[in-house]
Amino acid sequence: LQAGKGAGYARWAKVFNLKQMAQTMIFLREHGIKDIDQLREKTKQSTERFDQLDEKIKTAEKRLVEIASLKKHIINYAKTKDIYADYRKSGYSRKFYESHREAITLHKAAKDAFNELGIKKLPKIKDLSAEYAEVLADKKSAYAQYRNARTEMQDYLKAEKNVEQFLNLTRQEEEKVQEEKRKEETQR
Repeated sequence: LQAGKGAGYARWAKVFNLKQMAQTMIFLREHGIKDIDQLREKTKQSTERFDQLDEKIKTAEKRLVEIASLKKHIINYAKTKDIYADYRKSGYSRKFYESHREAITLHKAAKDAFNELGIKKLPKIKDLSAEYAEVLADKKSAYAQYRNARTEMQDYLKAEKNVEQFLNLTRQEEEKVQEEKRKEETQR
């Protein structure tokens, strides 16, 4: 207890702690957990499952960004292909470049992106759209599992924290009682 909170706060804290412990005991009973080692193992498993789903979602999000970017570059490349061919035919004329600067820049950016990704043959937009839809569906299904795993992990972590706190408080109370007994014995 913090100094200066008063008796009302002490009563509230005691009742709150008792309710938390009761909820923890119900949780442990519902999940068939009999000892702290079993609780720690279940907490570890739920945390690992949450981390795996989190990684899966992040990977899917990264792939969705890659597909969207690739689609954008393919579209820009297709739109500016003829202009760039004319630019090459003009002998890389400065005047032609100035009049078509935006299209030529988009074309070069698309070619640079393909080179960076190591793409020799451009994939079809239809195939990329299908892959995008598939990855998005996987991400959505993983996200539903992610929310459940997060809730489960939080419940286990809360139960573990409450049990450890309760066991620590019990030990401290026992130590206080033993200390008082020692004081009484030394005074006699």
